[in-house]
Amino acid sequence: MTEILERDVPEQFVLTEQRTVAAPDVKEWLTEAMDRQFGIAQAMNGLTGHWFVVYHGQFTDETPEIPVEVCGPVAPDEAGDLATRVEPAHREAYLRLKKHQFTNPSEIANAFATVAQWVAKQGYTISDAPREVYFTDLMAAADDEDVCDIAFPIR
Repeated sequence: MTEILERDVPEQFVLTEQRTVAAPDVKEWLTEAMDRQFGIAQAMNGLTGHWFVVYHGQFTDETPEIPVEVCGPVAPDEAGDLATRVEPAHREAYLRLKKHQFTNPSEIANAFATVAQWVAKQGYTISDAPREVYFTDLMAAADDEDVCDIAFPIR
């Protein structure tokens, strides 16, 4: 794993789609939801920021399904009656992953745990659900290319 960093994230108006899914179904559902949102965003002059996926829970043996939310930042004046919300401005701690790390479920789980532990050690509080922030085309990326941040909003 690489260094954990911090950044400020401005308020964002986002298209949103949420569904309760089981861990084995997450990848397929995320791909479908992002494809739907991408088509909508393109008709609205495109995304204004990076995709992010919010995990409103943690997969465990006792909780095999959790709510997962795909968010695509767009301009608020073009959304009409689509499913949207405002993502509040916040500070977040994050860990950047390369494609070969991101395609390995145990490395993703380890990254979430690493960031959460770092947040606690620094004396911060996790202020919202953890997320993955995608800043490049995951499918087109090379195995050693940075593709995603594992991020926790903090205060």
